[in-house]
This record gives sequence, structure tokens and C-alpha cells, in this order.
Amino acid sequence: MPPLALFVLIWGWVDQKNEAMGLLRGLVRGLSGKVTGTHGLERRELIQAAHSTIVVAAFLEVLTEELGPRRKLTKHDQEHITTVTTQPAVEYLYRAMIPAPLAAQGFDEQLNQVKLWTLVAADHTGKFFSGLPDQDKPVLDDEFLVRVLGRYESRYLELAAAVPEFLIWAGLNEHAATRSVINGLHDSVRTAFETQGDALARLEALLSLPRTGEAPSPDLIALHRANQGVLTRPFVPTTERGDLEVTFPTIERIFVTPRYQITQHQATSRLADENWWDEQPVWHELDLMLAAYLTTRAATQAPMLLLGHPGAGKSLLTKVLAARLPAAEYTVVRVSLRDVQAGAPIINQVQEALDHATNHRVRWTDLVDQSADMVRVVLLDGLDELLQATPHDRSGYLQEVERFQEVEAAQERPVAVIVTSRTIVADRVIVPEGAVVVKLEQFDKRQIGSWLERWRTANEAAISSGAIGELKLDGALQHPHIAGQPLLLLMLALYAADPTSPRLDEDLSTAALYERIFDSFARREVLKHAEHPPHGDALTKAVEDQIERLSIAALAMFNRGSQHVSEADLEADLRHLCADRAVAGERVLGEFFFVHAPEAIERVKVRSYEFLHATFGEYLVARYVVHELRRVALAARYNRDGANDDRLFALLSHQVWALRTEIALFAHHILQTLPGELGLLRTILAELARTFRARRRFSTLEAYRPTPVDTVRAQAVYSANLVLLATAGARQSPQEILGDTPDEALSAWRSAIALWRTLEVGEWSTIVIALMVSTSHGQHGGLISFGDDSAEYYAAVLAQDVVLAGRHAYALGFGGEITLFHPNTREFVLGQISGRLLGKHAVVDLLGPADQVGVEGLADIAEALRLLLRVRFDDLTPEEAEEYRAFIVKYGGATSGA
Repeated sequence: MPPLALFVLIWGWVDQKNEAMGLLRGLVRGLSGKVTGTHGLERRELIQAAHSTIVVAAFLEVLTEELGPRRKLTKHDQEHITTVTTQPAVEYLYRAMIPAPLAAQGFDEQLNQVKLWTLVAADHTGKFFSGLPDQDKPVLDDEFLVRVLGRYESRYLELAAAVPEFLIWAGLNEHAATRSVINGLHDSVRTAFETQGDALARLEALLSLPRTGEAPSPDLIALHRANQGVLTRPFVPTTERGDLEVTFPTIERIFVTPRYQITQHQATSRLADENWWDEQPVWHELDLMLAAYLTTRAATQAPMLLLGHPGAGKSLLTKVLAARLPAAEYTVVRVSLRDVQAGAPIINQVQEALDHATNHRVRWTDLVDQSADMVRVVLLDGLDELLQATPHDRSGYLQEVERFQEVEAAQERPVAVIVTSRTIVADRVIVPEGAVVVKLEQFDKRQIGSWLERWRTANEAAISSGAIGELKLDGALQHPHIAGQPLLLLMLALYAADPTSPRLDEDLSTAALYERIFDSFARREVLKHAEHPPHGDALTKAVEDQIERLSIAALAMFNRGSQHVSEADLEADLRHLCADRAVAGERVLGEFFFVHAPEAIERVKVRSYEFLHATFGEYLVARYVVHELRRVALAARYNRDGANDDRLFALLSHQVWALRTEIALFAHHILQTLPGELGLLRTILAELARTFRARRRFSTLEAYRPTPVDTVRAQAVYSANLVLLATAGARQSPQEILGDTPDEALSAWRSAIALWRTLEVGEWSTIVIALMVSTSHGQHGGLISFGDDSAEYYAAVLAQDVVLAGRHAYALGFGGEITLFHPNTREFVLGQISGRLLGKHAVVDLLGPADQVGVEGLADIAEALRLLLRVRFDDLTPEEAEEYRAFIVKYGGATSGA
């Protein structure tokens, strides 16, 4: 409902007519009846309008009661009211936005939003009536506010008893009035709220309540069946269990709803910073939040960004959500971004996913027309993998999604979009202001216990017979940082399933857990296939050879910029990199648990391989490269000609490590387990980084070609990866790595940055951002921003080009950039003030400049603020004006003229 209702009522009162109030009261009484019997988009629009109506009605009813019987106004009175009413007050009555429910708010937060709206509405209403004699003016005081909020809450609870969306929206299951409301619900609604099934079953029950729509078309039913069929599949393909006698539960049985954190993105949000997230509250009942989100208008205006660590269950959640959304109300398309063209527009990616799911039977345009009266939902799973799969800059991907939603809404086909990504790359994309951001939290003790109970139920017979071991809750809780992630909890359960596995250390890192697990599985593979089982050193070597082959498979995927590799490409890489050149891909990977081997039938059968989770491959890449670096370093001691880095160059000259942050993190953890060798490794990394331009071309691995020949690119990628590896492992600065003297180091460093500029923009930007993070030692406070313009600034800072860095900082501030850190705060803030002076944006960030700017810089900022106050005073909020005056007084002297 538009805010015009407030203006209509006041004007109606002035004109001594009550038709508006009567109509409004009637509308409130009939709201639940109007919503009942509707479904899909019509229902969603009606309940949004219903909420706006009760907000306005609560204010107007109490205002009418406050006014009471008044004397009739004379024509002079009416003219006086109209004359003294300020234009901003009238404009407010037309334009003020009525607060709408949001998934990021509970009922208390919603009450607060209504309170703020009421305070502003009361202020403008008071101005409207300011021309009346005192005895005729309404008293809009604190008591008035309390009465409005009480009336709103009463109306809200009345609607919640008949319209379940109101109960879902506000999370009333945790509100004081919950039990009385739920007890008064219709049996079907109460049953839905109390559903205790698996895998978001309550969400499906709640969103199925309308049940009044026509039967979906055959295409929509086919799509829903494809989505729903996921629930009955084992959550790990049964062919991937290796020789363990384990039974993998179905997705429906094993899925445990995680806890979550939620926020609306603002300029000050630090979405990739764990310290920032630690300050946010943790919530339960993710199913209710998702149900609430999908019934709000905000869901179709901007994408939700769903974050989580590797293995947190993001992909599994999207599969379950796609399966649970009822076909009569929702049309759901799940897009695995790892399986579509990374550089394609959103609409093409959606269509490609539909082609995969339906064998080219369904077009998106046909689908939306067939579901015109439904809510369309697109689930874009794996933004981090898309960013890693393309060298092009896709930092604006979420903005592209927002534009996609705008276009669909303009065609009266609104669509809700949820995008998943790893938390650690959240600063590599531009998140729309106000977008809902959700972060999946680790399992707590109860959830870990629930998962283990489900695992035991599926494997009861094997555990009872002693065929496999059992991971008990006490054992899992010895590793809370590991057991809290669903994927790693599975790894713990599989490790424990082997009765011969040694006990795990309590302070185990993720890298150490992976090492134990890979060793355990490789050992069983060796013993299972050996005609004469090896022992001692022979067994150790055979296990290492097995893991080496797996690592080559991981490199085959990574160096091709893909999450999978064909059998032909893998066998080619094994021939070039493996000592046993006759080994076949099927022999290496075909029965190994960590690898999935889908087959495609074209003219001939084509087999490809992919890891069940990307982190398996990332760990193996880091492990293999660190082992090769150790070999190079040890061999260099006895080689007069210096280090022979033929193999290392072949491995590190194809893809930039910065695109896959987890690889660098794994490498860092592995290096920390080698304290006695770190000095030697630092030395060899410095030598290789300084001499890479003069290195001789490798010959023994000339045929290893995962990417086309590009000599300049190979040199750029290799040098960048050496520097990234050095800064991640040894915490050295680039200057220390590239030269003995400061001048020599700086010259080499600037030369390296220039070389990296020859790479694709996305690659170069990512390298610069990664180095800025690793070399700033936390000085940025989490305020590293991502994008081409920011990367130019950071590159200038790293190159110690003070003048250029200052110019870029000014340009960033002028363009409205929010997050930056010293040493160019002066230029940055002056750029923001200049942008504000010209009306380009409304951003001036004075957080912390006193700590980062000298006396002269503070005086410059104060002088610029004086000018801003003179020129743009009418555009500033009272809070902004006061903040700027205080800054001027403190750092710029007298405020004369301000």
C-alpha cells in the first residue's frame, strides 16, 4: 500500500469527512479473507499489501482516537493549515516507504522498524497540524507511540492466526505470544508448524498450505520430479565408497539443517572476514528463515548470497531446497555454476542448466510463461567455482543477477535468486546494497550428534558386526573445528570406519586430517590390489606413489582451469609426470573414494573424473607442489648449476594460485609442519623468484601441455605463484624475496607487477589483492575491497609509487568507494568529499583518519568539510552535519563560515 493513505486520512479529517477511515477499517477486517484461497504471486502480493495496511491502520486508528471530536474548522483554519504546512512534510506523506517484513529481521526488529516509521510519520503529521490552535492539535507523544505499536502488534497477531506467512515472517515461534497464536491456528497450519521431518520437511509443509492453484504443466511437473528425485539418492554415490563396507544414507536422511547467521549488506559489512562474522548472532531454524525470505518482495529484487566454508553444505542445501519447494507454488531451477560456461550471461547459464536437466526439452521463456502465477526461484550454486574457472573479471556477477531480476520483474515474471559461495571469496564480488547475506554456521554438539545417529542407523549392521568402526560423539567432539563441517565430519566417520586406522590427534588441522585420510585410503588400495602385499619402506613408497597419482589428477584439473578432467587428458598427464608411464586413469582413480567418474555417451563412451569435493583436489595440489619444492631445495645443495626447477615450472606456469585461495592456505599449513626446512625453502623460493627470467627452458617435460603454449603467460604465472607461495609459507615481503638491497628489490618488484599485467584482468587483480592481504599483516582491518580500480590502487601501494597511489586513492573516494586503508587515507577522504560536493554519491567515511593522517592532512580534510557544509548543507542529515562540525573543531580550528 502506498504511503498516500496517511495523506488521504489527514486531508479527509481536515475536510471533516470520514470515508477514508471507514474504508481502511473495513479493509483491515477483511484482510485474512482476501488472502485465504490465493496462491503463488497473487498471494505474495496480497500479504505484502496486508502488512502495509495494518501498519498504516495502526497509526491512523490511534491518531483518530487522539483527535476525538473537534470543532468544525473554518475556511480560515483550513487555509492556515495548508499555508504553514512545509513542502517536505507533504512530500513525506506521499513518498515515505512503509516498513516491510524481511527475512533478516525477527519480530522485535520488525517492531523497531515500525517504531521508527511511526516516529517520523508522527513528526510530519505534527507539522501538518501545526497551524491549528493548541486545543485542536493531536498529542503525538511517547504514549501515542506505545499505543500505535500495541495496535500494530495486535493486528499482526490477528493476521498470523489466519495467514501463516505472518507467523513465518516474524519468527514468532520464539516470540512471547507464540504458543497462544499457534494454539489458535487451523489444524493444518498448526501441523505444518510442528512438522519434525528430515531435510527441510517443515519448509515444504508450510509453503504447501495454500493448495489452491491449478495443476502445474507437464514441463513443470517433470522439472519438479527431477529436483525431488535428489532426496532419495545416497548423498555420496554408492560406487565411490571404495572397499569400505559402509552404507551412505540418502540425502533426505543425512541432511541436518545447519545454524546460520544473517545480515543485510551495508558498506561497512566485511563478509569475508571471520572476525566480523564472530560479532553477528547465530540463529537456528534455517527452514523458517528461507520460507520467510521466499514470501517477501525483497527476494525478487536482489539476490541472496549464501556463504559457507568448504564442506559447510551449501550445495547440499540448494539440492534439498529445490526438492522441497512445492511444485504448485514454486518453479525451481538449480544451476551448478561449475557445469556451465563461466563467462556466459546469467540467462544463458540458467538455460544451459535447463538443457542439462531436461535434455534440451525446456526453454526458460516457456517455463516462465507456464509458471506465470507461481514464484520462480533460481539457485546459482558455486559462485566461488565460477570465479576460479574464468580468468575474466566477474566481480560484478551479483549485480548481473540483480539486473536479470529487474528484467524478469519488468516482464511481470519476478524471480527469486539465491547464490552460494565460499566465505573466503566474498570480498571478490560486489554485493548489492541491502542484499540479504546468509552464512552457514558450523554444527554444534546437538547437530553433530544428530548426524552421527543418522550415520549409525544406516550402518547399524556393519558396526554391530565389527566390519566397520564407529565414530562416537565424544570422539568427534575432540575435533570440534573439523566435526563442525558436514564434509569433514563425513571424513572423520570414514576414517573411523576403518578398524585399522590409528587414533587421531586432538589438535589436528584440516590439512593433517586430509593427509591421514588419504594415507589410510591409499594404503588399503595398495594392499587390496597387490599380489604380494608390500611391507615397511616398500609399503610406504607404494602408498606415496598412489597419492602422487591422485595429485597428478588434481593438477590435471587445476592446470586446465576445470573441476574435472577427461580420461584421455589424465592418462596423457600421467605419462608425462608419473614414473610408471603405463598406468591408466581408470586404474588410478576408478575405485578411489574421493573421485567421482561420470560417463557421457556421445559417439563413443567418454569418461571423466572429478573430486567429490573441490577441497580434496586443492589439498593434493598444494601437497604435491610443496613436496616438489622440497625436492628442488634439497637437490640444489649438491647441484653446481643451481636449482633444477623443470618440474616445478611445469606445475606452476598454467593457472594462478590466487584464484584458488584454499590451495595457498593448504600450502601454508603444510609448510608450517616443516619448521626445520623453512629456512632452506625460503632461500630456494627467493632464488627461483629472482632468476625466473633467465631460467633455461625445460626439456624433459616439454610434452606436458595442459594449456596452449604461451611463453609470456607461463613466465608471468610462474613468477606470481612463486611469490604467492613465498608470502603464504614464509611470511616474507615481496621486496625481501626479489632482491638483496632495497633498490634492487623494488626495481625487480615493479618489473614483476608489470609482467603480471599481461595476464587476464581477473587474474592480475586477484594476484594484487592476495599479495596486499598477505603483506599488510592485518593493518587493513578486513577492509580490503575487490575490483579492477581497487587493484590498481593496491598495485601502486605495493610498488611504493606514492604519487600514483595517491591519485588512485582520490579516484576511489571520488567514485564512492567505502573501504580502504592507509597510507592514502587523506587522498581517499578528499576524493569522497569531492564526489559528495558534485552530488555523485552520499559517502564520506571519517572512520579512523586521525590515526592514519598527519596534522596537515587532517587540516586539509577539515577545510574540505567546511566547503561541503557551505555548498551541500541542505543535502546533509543532522547527524552528518554534526559529525563534520566536530571534525572541523577538533582538527581544523574555528568553525567560522561552516
